[in-house]
Amino acid sequence: MHNAGILEDETGLLCLSKHANLWFATEDDGILVALLHSRLKFVGEMLAELEEEPRTTEELRSAAGNYGLNWHRRDQVGRRRRWLQSAEMIMTLRDGRIAITETGRDLLSKLDLYEPFGDTACSRPLPDPAPQETGPEVKDSDSLLTDAPKLDELTPTIDPSPVEALANELRDASTDSKNPDRLEVAVRDAFEFLGFEAEKLGGSGKTDVLVKAPLGKDDSYTVTIDAKTVGSGSLGDGQVDWGTLEDHRKQHNADYSMLVGPNPSGKRLMNRAVDKAVAVLSTEQLADLCIQHAETPLGLKDYRALFESGGAVDTTPTSRTAEDLGRLRNLAVELCEKLAERTGAFGPLTASQLMVMVDQPDKPSSEQEIQQTLDTLANPLVGAVQGTASTGYVLATAPRVIQQRLQQLGDQISGLESSL
Repeated sequence: MHNAGILEDETGLLCLSKHANLWFATEDDGILVALLHSRLKFVGEMLAELEEEPRTTEELRSAAGNYGLNWHRRDQVGRRRRWLQSAEMIMTLRDGRIAITETGRDLLSKLDLYEPFGDTACSRPLPDPAPQETGPEVKDSDSLLTDAPKLDELTPTIDPSPVEALANELRDASTDSKNPDRLEVAVRDAFEFLGFEAEKLGGSGKTDVLVKAPLGKDDSYTVTIDAKTVGSGSLGDGQVDWGTLEDHRKQHNADYSMLVGPNPSGKRLMNRAVDKAVAVLSTEQLADLCIQHAETPLGLKDYRALFESGGAVDTTPTSRTAEDLGRLRNLAVELCEKLAERTGAFGPLTASQLMVMVDQPDKPSSEQEIQQTLDTLANPLVGAVQGTASTGYVLATAPRVIQQRLQQLGDQISGLESSL
């Protein structure tokens, strides 16, 4: 928070900056977003990229390259997306794309933006930078919130990662109407990657892909999936045999039915899907779910919400679950970091003491949440910290030992795959 300009040093003590005090007085979230914009590239610029039309996360990641930010993963875009969405500057549409709100447009009109370098950058006329008041210098680096750039921002990636290759195959196969089996295989692989048992069936009278979530006697569920390739790149009602989808669900005694294809659109398609209780998921959404899963893996229970309602699938709840999990993971790392830095001078630290030290810009952590995270880190299987809630905690061992312990646990659990 200090590097973000929310806190400042005053006679050796941390206190709220004038910007933070103004935010508290006015309850205007635009002040915090503007403050982040002054310290980070591609905050206001991200709003500008959304001004003409909604964009996907991947499109925004690509657009960031026009500002010199060659990100090969989407977590940097995701971080900015969460900030802007919390401030109601942007919103997520039902098809998963991101759109600017009127609140965001209002703030955008007041910001000075970086000039893009590429020809494909936003077309919004950019104002000449206004003279800045004396204060922290705006740097050209991506962030002042970290001491060093991320490794993946320094090292170019030539070959796509396995999940990126899977996402690309979903997009490409969805319009390869001469080879419909290609999309069926890609959809099967995608749901296997998400943790499901997935089987490609196809053929006359069979569903294209049968997906199972083995969660025990009472919570398991099964989904029949029809994968539709469309050469034009847009799936409409005319390409769907709704009676066949219903037959497939009954044949396999499935709990849910899903339709996957490129850019499903049209009021008739969605109305029929609602009437037939068929969830409609675009291949772009499925690709995004795979990329999100690679960064923040979720469980089969979390993914159930994708199938429960007929019509266009809203992936927002799943994305929020992933964001919460990612935030807790970041919190666990930061707690270990603070314990490593501070306990040598101050001794064991309690949850209440740590609460004033951690910096979670997306959503401030409560003392209860910090204590729950400490309890997890203190579990013998993790063994990252040691202590009690009343006496406080210290780091139990070197980070490399914690990593080794968790890696060994993961290796042993992954060995179960061959026996299932």
